[in-house]
Amino acid sequence: MQQLSQVLAKVKRLIIEDAEEEAKKVSYAIFKDYYQLNDEDLITLSENQFLQKIKSKNLKPEELNMLSYFIDEYAGLQDEFALQVHFYKRYLLLVNLLENEHHFVSLDHISRRAILQEQISNL
Repeated sequence: MQQLSQVLAKVKRLIIEDAEEEAKKVSYAIFKDYYQLNDEDLITLSENQFLQKIKSKNLKPEELNMLSYFIDEYAGLQDEFALQVHFYKRYLLLVNLLENEHHFVSLDHISRRAILQEQISNL
């Protein structure tokens, strides 16, 4: 967990330093290497298929939490608005999974979900 936290901090630092392409690469490497998720898993699977894939990995709540943070950051790095919205929806799915199945509640997630749901509903 500590390593994932350090990599997430690195991604955030890269974003602040306007090294967005590097931040994308680092995030994607985490998806592939740590979570074994590829483009198909992240982009083309339906919401239900995505959730089933995540559930099949039997990740600990802390690992799901970190995945949600990486997806949130990755969403903001997308050039295409539709892809940003797609990833934000994935983030919301993970937050709901954390709360409903793992009883893992975070004030960060609660406030972020409120912002994203309002923005998505205004589309």
